Amino acid sequence: MEDAQRHALRNIIKSDNIYSGAILDLDIDHVLFPSGCEKVREVVRHKPAVTILPEHSDGTVSLVRQYRHAVDEDLYEIPAGLVEYGEDPKETAVRELQEEIGYKPGRIEKIFEFYTSPGYSTEKIIFFYATDLEPSKLTEDDDEYIKVHNFTVPEIKAMIDSGEIKDGKTIMAYCWLAAKKAEENAV
Repeated sequence: MEDAQRHALRNIIKSDNIYSGAILDLDIDHVLFPSGCEKVREVVRHKPAVTILPEHSDGTVSLVRQYRHAVDEDLYEIPAGLVEYGEDPKETAVRELQEEIGYKPGRIEKIFEFYTSPGYSTEKIIFFYATDLEPSKLTEDDDEYIKVHNFTVPEIKAMIDSGEIKDGKTIMAYCWLAAKKAEENAV
């Protein structure tokens, strides 16, 4: 079914903004479907974000360890950040690498985009792969307390298997990198 046909299958009767914040809004949408059925949908409208897999020339990957208030845990993650209004996502990715791990990529490539939870959120993450990393530190955000750690791909897999890495975008990045390395070794 084409996107235009899908959109025609529902009609937003009313949308109430319940909350507007710095990075997200919460809306309650009243949706009318062709069957005449009306449903209420809670929608989190979230700014887009980038996430970056930084691979060093020795094959290690930089992960950041930082406290995440929403889950009340210190997590290992690949660098990430919000795209500021009017900012090119690639510029965001370069800036976030400099702020979070202190490196600037000589090469950065957009790999794919994905929605984090499309059942209720508009948050889209743009995934980048960065190599040819050169030291270049920018000041990190005031609310971030980050420690940088470099790991090999097998170490990352072991951390995922043991539950030490719980962040979805980081697990997705590992899967992409493992598949990339498997393809390279198959050639």
